[in-house]
Amino acid sequence: MLRHFKNRLLFCAISFFPLAVHAAKVDYSVEFEGLNDDKALKAIKSFSQLTSLKKRPPASINALRYRAESDVPGLIKVLHAHGYYEAKVNIRVQEILSQVHVFVFIEPGPLYCLEEYKIRLYCESPDEPEGCCPVSLEEIDVKLGKPALTEKILSSELKLLESLSECGFPLAQIDGREIIVDGKTKSVRVCVAVKTGRQAVFGPITVAGLDKVKPLFVERKTDWAEGATYNSVLVEKTQESLLDSGLFSSVLITHEDAINPNGEIPMKIEVSETKHQSVNVGVSYQTVFGPGITFGWENRNVGGMGRRLSFQGDVTRISHTGNAMYVHPDFLKIGQDYIWQAQAMHESLFAYSMRSYSLMNRLDQRWGEHVRFSLGAQGERLYVTASVHNGNYWLFELPLYVRYSTANNLLNPTTGITFEYTTTPSLNVTDAKDFYLINQFSESTYHPLNKSESIVFAQQLTVGSILSDTLNAVPVSKRYLGGSEQDLRGYRYRTVSPLDDGNPIGGRSAIYFTAEARLHVTKKIGLVPFLDIGSVYETILPTWHGKWFKSTGLGLRYFSFMGPFRIDVAFPLDRRKKIDPVYKVLVSIGQTF
Repeated sequence: MLRHFKNRLLFCAISFFPLAVHAAKVDYSVEFEGLNDDKALKAIKSFSQLTSLKKRPPASINALRYRAESDVPGLIKVLHAHGYYEAKVNIRVQEILSQVHVFVFIEPGPLYCLEEYKIRLYCESPDEPEGCCPVSLEEIDVKLGKPALTEKILSSELKLLESLSECGFPLAQIDGREIIVDGKTKSVRVCVAVKTGRQAVFGPITVAGLDKVKPLFVERKTDWAEGATYNSVLVEKTQESLLDSGLFSSVLITHEDAINPNGEIPMKIEVSETKHQSVNVGVSYQTVFGPGITFGWENRNVGGMGRRLSFQGDVTRISHTGNAMYVHPDFLKIGQDYIWQAQAMHESLFAYSMRSYSLMNRLDQRWGEHVRFSLGAQGERLYVTASVHNGNYWLFELPLYVRYSTANNLLNPTTGITFEYTTTPSLNVTDAKDFYLINQFSESTYHPLNKSESIVFAQQLTVGSILSDTLNAVPVSKRYLGGSEQDLRGYRYRTVSPLDDGNPIGGRSAIYFTAEARLHVTKKIGLVPFLDIGSVYETILPTWHGKWFKSTGLGLRYFSFMGPFRIDVAFPLDRRKKIDPVYKVLVSIGQTF
């Protein structure tokens, strides 16, 4: 009996012990006082054990005091890194009404600023003269008179090495660093010594990892020439170009650790190929098009040279489209693509019904980072019925397109500006007098309203004009009809124009304006209130008279890895009876413009 009693007593003690330990935990609050530098305060809170371990409270007040005192040396270092070299930190632990409070009192002292930043470059050894490759303070983002932040000093060293690698010194390395903190002047002086090594030129290239892609493709994508002075910018452009081809899941470009006697540095390109053929199937629903299905096939590596062949079909309630496309990248020269496209299309809209069969060839060119140019020739057989002016047409068109853009993203721009101009001389071969010239200009701007770019004001203005002898020289489906996914979104699809007995006749000129406020609610979710204004005219140029149509609405954005998934609900403010819906729902990938 005694043994049994002892066992039960031991069992109770063991069972109670964790509860007792848990009950002894000391929950506390933390307050930081005395520092008005938000960036430094954020860094302190991130470093402090008092905040990072708050959800794991200590077992006693003494343990809490030990945790607090252990924080002090690290907090001082954080303050030094932010330019407060005379900072003091005192911590007090108090029990107030059975609650424990930790007060961190910070005396930052004066903020030290950067007075001097010297760069000493040595080509081979400290005995050789300086000036191998002059680098200015502006290039490495050093500003004298600003707070002496350790993070800035270290990042300037990385930028210094980057600048040297751009002018032929890929093996440059920091040889020494001297930082002098002057308590009298409350300033910091920095001297960085760099051993640049020999200036190098690009050497022979070794390519590894190729399977179905030919080495010639990689060779043509290489931005540098063997024997040219080494430049890391050209290396980065080559890496981006290879990744953008869609043929590789990864691209790594490295160089040897030594320069050969000829002054060359051998290069190595390691790639990992993706699957080059793919099949896509998708479904959709919009109030305009109804239920829809998309299907297609693509080969992105025809002939082992990155040429693309694709077939795509799209079927909705009001439209059927089939496309075959062949793309020859870097045709005749880098940055120029040759494109061949065949298309069959049928649309049954309120304004017209049409069938179209077309064949097009065009050249696309890239001029620098911001300019795109396209010139092509297209032949089209067009049948227009159920409209105010039916007809069958053999059309020959010469579309020209120019785009200048500094926008920072194709699908979700937050800064920059874009100008686009399209001109399309068109001839109805069956009736030579039916010649018309389509001209359209649009500009889009994107203005972030805060530093995080979570609030962006975007606007787009589009002006179009068709030069022709008469309106009937232009097929109805080629005329301006407002109410698309990008203009006057609240109105019935492609119906905004002058009417003939309630039927849209289309116009030869149009003007559309759209304003959007793009708001990030969370990292993944955004809201976009918008306003559209515009009108369509029978005349060659907008007359600015007559009715202006307006629509407004709210868009939802889900920011996925592919880009923003867009749902817009639009309402017509000048709704036309028996024509326009009460609202429209539009779905797509990417922002409106």
